[in-house]
Amino acid sequence: MGILLASLVFSACGDAPDGSVAEQNPAVEQGKAAEPRYSLGQWSFHREHFSGDMNTFDFIAAADEMGFAGVEYVSQFFQDQVENTAFLDSLRQASEAAGLENVMILVDGAGNLGSSDPAERSRSIAVHLQWARAAQRIGSPAIRVNAHGDGTPAEIKAACLESIAQLAREARELGIRIVIENHGGISNNGAWLADLVEQLKDYEVGSLADFDNWCIARENGELWGAPCVEEYNRYQGMLELIPYAASVSVKAFNFDAAGEEPSMDYAVLFDILHARDYNGWLGIEYEGDKLPSREGIENTLALAKKHWPRQPVITPAAVARLDSTLEAFVAPGGVAGISALIYEKGEEVYFKAAGDADRAGKVPMARNTIAQIYSMTKPLTATALMQLYEAGKFSLDDPVAQYIPELANVRVYAGVDAAGKVKTEAPKRPMTIRDLTRHTAGFYNGGDHPALKPIWEAADTRNYTHTLTGLAEKLASIPLLFHPGEQWEYGPAVDVQALLVERIAGVPFDEYLRTKVLDPLGMQETRYFVPEEDRARMSSAYQRAADGTLVQMPDAEAHAFNINAQVFTPGGFGLTSTLDDYMTFARMLVNGGSLNGKQILKPETVQLMATNHLADSVTQRIWLPSKGQVGFGIDFAVRMRPPVDAQENPGSVGEFFWDGAASTLFWVDPANDLTAVLFVQLFPYDQIGLHRGFRAAVYGANE
Repeated sequence: MGILLASLVFSACGDAPDGSVAEQNPAVEQGKAAEPRYSLGQWSFHREHFSGDMNTFDFIAAADEMGFAGVEYVSQFFQDQVENTAFLDSLRQASEAAGLENVMILVDGAGNLGSSDPAERSRSIAVHLQWARAAQRIGSPAIRVNAHGDGTPAEIKAACLESIAQLAREARELGIRIVIENHGGISNNGAWLADLVEQLKDYEVGSLADFDNWCIARENGELWGAPCVEEYNRYQGMLELIPYAASVSVKAFNFDAAGEEPSMDYAVLFDILHARDYNGWLGIEYEGDKLPSREGIENTLALAKKHWPRQPVITPAAVARLDSTLEAFVAPGGVAGISALIYEKGEEVYFKAAGDADRAGKVPMARNTIAQIYSMTKPLTATALMQLYEAGKFSLDDPVAQYIPELANVRVYAGVDAAGKVKTEAPKRPMTIRDLTRHTAGFYNGGDHPALKPIWEAADTRNYTHTLTGLAEKLASIPLLFHPGEQWEYGPAVDVQALLVERIAGVPFDEYLRTKVLDPLGMQETRYFVPEEDRARMSSAYQRAADGTLVQMPDAEAHAFNINAQVFTPGGFGLTSTLDDYMTFARMLVNGGSLNGKQILKPETVQLMATNHLADSVTQRIWLPSKGQVGFGIDFAVRMRPPVDAQENPGSVGEFFWDGAASTLFWVDPANDLTAVLFVQLFPYDQIGLHRGFRAAVYGANE
């Protein structure tokens, strides 16, 4: 299975990992891909309702005839019946007689819960509670509400937080859950709505994630109807809402000759559902006008059923592509040696080693070759840190200085004075642990900066004779490059995470990592120091010149950090590993934090790590965009959107990954239950398209 074994299913009881009301699907518990339940949205027949050719009882009959398991009502089609108990009882009887579940009532026209006027909010709450009582009467477990209001996005959110919290409290007493849809205006901003729902999770508020409805702003400020002037990326929005989803609206407007919806990529959308192990209701809604309603509904349902099943990624054709790709990499002008290992659905589906680990010594690349993984150390550090988070030892928004007082008085670069002396100012807010995990702490890392570089060089942060505490002391002497949270800058933040582990756990970082992460997983060959008896298995490192020739670096130089005992145990680099060891780590992640009976992390913690934590306001991201359409989670890049063109690294939306300075790479693809590890020892970092070529071979991306 993927990240979350416990699916967020809408209509049952019990606590889901995020605190929402959920039910365990037996098929999911057994590790199988459960078939979803399909409900029919009443809006699919809006033309018939508005013309008077259909009423709500006719809709129930139609849903039954078409083989649906549930129905989703729209309040405006029986607006005047909200308090008519006889009508509501008849509705319940009709659905029960048809064997249909009443999934929810989509409430419109009930006032703005995000209004700046407290009186309007109170009236809106009262009207919504009428619908909550109606839902209780018909046996529906939820109502869908809209997060509409006036003012700035922040003002609307603040008003919604207050009113929806009150509504949810009172509705919960009726046994009714509140669900918010991306349904116009700022609610069509996935990050905005996800944050709203996250802040309301104590009230069991969920989301209704709609495949469409991503227009944030329309001409003349209209909520509906006018041309769209600002649109949110649908794939990113779906990825942001799915962790909170009580239901999903599978919407379609038109169909091409192949039966696909040309305005949206259903394959990507269903990847997103599977990436977050969604197994709740799929609400079918046809909104087009080119087909009769029933035909449009049938086509939409057929499209959903087509894309729900997972097809194998590593097919015989993929194996052939991978073999030829790796062999091509070791041709002249490529690499000396390379190896790859792929697991899919818990089984090894591919392994190959090509070329030489030690070209001079004629030692071939092998499965047990030891590689220096550099920054692929970072996700292991994140795992150690997040174990302490699970134990309640800290909050992500805690100030770093609370645990590392050496950084309490850090200053921020503010230019230079007339004499060329560096000016500093106090941070606008404290540096938080979340800043460390997403590289927004502000640490300067030695880039081209005439004022800060001399200070950085004098601090000698890359002298590896110091301790983690010593590094923090050195970092404290260097002004931050920017205020925490304002930019993305790769640097020593994960080394500071290692110090956090040390301070919070009360043991040296390497000891904690070994006893709590590596040993429980059986990763005996993932280590800082490689003993002499294993050094013959270490791959040599190679420097690629501009003309494509490879220079084999002397092992004594290239391996110096790992063949000499070090006091410094960085969190951001320094470990060595083998393909199988690192694959063990990757498989633990795709399996929701557990492997072979050992639980390293909780499923919800893995999901938190694999969720984008970078706000759109963080626009300066140095080279991160070169990784593709990605955000950044907790020491992972997270793919938010599909590639924009064939030149971009292919992959699945919802995957998370990282790489290393010697061109190593791994990724976790929860949608396909796939993990891949690529080992090579090539400098400078991947200048010949290794990662793109390997990914293209895996997924069959067009060249």
